[in-house]
Amino acid sequence: MQFIGLPIQLKGKLYKVDPYIGLLLEFKKYKQNVKIKQSEKLIAALKYCNNPYTLKPVELHTFKIKSPFHQNLLIFYFEWLIKIYKVNFGIGRWFSICGKPSFEDASQAIVFFRNHKPGKIQNDLCLSRSLFAASTSKKFKKKGVVFIGVFLPSKSMHAWIIEDGIQPDPSDYMWINFQPVAAIC
Repeated sequence: MQFIGLPIQLKGKLYKVDPYIGLLLEFKKYKQNVKIKQSEKLIAALKYCNNPYTLKPVELHTFKIKSPFHQNLLIFYFEWLIKIYKVNFGIGRWFSICGKPSFEDASQAIVFFRNHKPGKIQNDLCLSRSLFAASTSKKFKKKGVVFIGVFLPSKSMHAWIIEDGIQPDPSDYMWINFQPVAAIC
């Protein structure tokens, strides 16, 4: 998955996420016009972030995991994804490519993740949850984007996914408050 920076210019400062360590960086001196290479998929997903009322509703449907072994493998994968992201953002991004598409879409992957890691800890797992969904969704490669957003001026960060005109996490309401500062396609 490719990391794309979406720098924000605000009040004479430039904000961007470092692709290796995942920290929000602030620059006082920068080039005025920062050009970003954007794909059609990214442009469409950004339009949904800017106009969330145009998103299609999430359709939650039942699904079955092939076998208990496959379920345990998925749990093992997301547990390691969580552990690695706590240590290093860049290595976590690299590890997230190890996911095998197992779910029809990201909403199924997110429901699986939330069901197997319940509780308030979910608020701290937005990036791991989004990348788990991205790497295990069959639709993501063609129609999905993971966003990392910032809530300025607090510099609080959050990650979410837009896939095929849907924000697939029915329990995530706070993404709407964050401005995208990076994308992973």
